[in-house]
Amino acid sequence: MPPYIKREAKCCGSCVHFRRHYIKRGIDYYYPLDYGHCTYPRNKAREAGDACPHWKAVEEK
Repeated sequence: MPPYIKREAKCCGSCVHFRRHYIKRGIDYYYPLDYGHCTYPRNKAREAGDACPHWKAVEEK
């Protein structure tokens, strides 16, 4: 048994509706930002640490 249990934080960075923004560095490297936008129910600017009442977990494959 692991000494801890991983719990999903209910913040925008782990939501299925969150689209993260990136900065291109060099020829083929993209640097992820803690900024993006939410697509549900309409587009709105969000940061990865924000909380939203429409949060939904990303399904693992």
